[in-house]
Amino acid sequence: MLQCTNRISNLNNMPCKKRQKIKSKTQKNTNISRLYGLHMSVSNGYQALPELTEQLNASIIQIHPTAPQRWNTKPIEDIKAETLIRSTKKHPTLKALALHAIYLINLAQPDKQKFHLSKISIVQYLEFCETIKQYAKQYSQNFDCLGTVVHPGSAKHYKDITQALDRVVYGINWIIEHSNKGTILLETSAGSGQIIGDTFEELGYLRQHAENKQRVAFCIDTQHMWASGYDFVSNTEQVIKDLDKHLGIQNIKLIHLNNSQTELGSHKDRHANLKSGLIPFEGLKKFVNHPALKHIPVVLETPACKSFEESQKEMQDLIELLDK
Repeated sequence: MLQCTNRISNLNNMPCKKRQKIKSKTQKNTNISRLYGLHMSVSNGYQALPELTEQLNASIIQIHPTAPQRWNTKPIEDIKAETLIRSTKKHPTLKALALHAIYLINLAQPDKQKFHLSKISIVQYLEFCETIKQYAKQYSQNFDCLGTVVHPGSAKHYKDITQALDRVVYGINWIIEHSNKGTILLETSAGSGQIIGDTFEELGYLRQHAENKQRVAFCIDTQHMWASGYDFVSNTEQVIKDLDKHLGIQNIKLIHLNNSQTELGSHKDRHANLKSGLIPFEGLKKFVNHPALKHIPVVLETPACKSFEESQKEMQDLIELLDK
């Protein structure tokens, strides 16, 4: 789970003219071929996102299109997608984005109403993602929406984990049937309580049993993996092999790059800045730049993303980490 929903809030609240005077302190780097960036707030409007991205020298962002703690059952307005794409013509640094689903979702939910709300919320995000891509094509912009990052849910209502996983699969199949296009990005979890997805085997099961596998992919989170007990620092090659065996490297479309406030195997979801957590910086660097992963887009969800100034420093650390 993200640590802060109001990302870069102080810059978002600045008048536009004042924002334009701010010069980016983030070092520009042409040696990094992959997309990299951070989670950002949409509180100041979609027209501001490409400008903020340019200030931070990022090429991809992740957003919550709607309030993350509220159900979203209505379509997201097309004008938001069009405004975003039109703004990228003036600020072309931004090349892609990913959507992050709301936190209320539980696709293993036995309650029919909450289960339906979970499903329809994801449908609306998938449709919005496709609307963004349609406007990009209309305005001849080289821009992509990778998909919607989803936490699968909790198995707390079930005695048998397989029953919970099958419920999630049923939900995924319903979502795909009721949406035209778009990719569901199932995210690795830290494993607190009975949260689904703290093992690669569980996530792999969900895709394996989905009716339309082409629309199901994965987002791996370094903090969540660490908290779940995957020691990618000391056992890098084994973790890569396990990822490929259960998820398929080709199906990993996004990396949430975060350090951890908690120790290996803690099963606690606590993100830390890249250079201030318990995962060695060089260990993160080795893992994320592994030949099998070095092409995958990277997005920060660290506490530094709370403010523009802290984000600038964190983006510098990200560039240092990615630039081999």
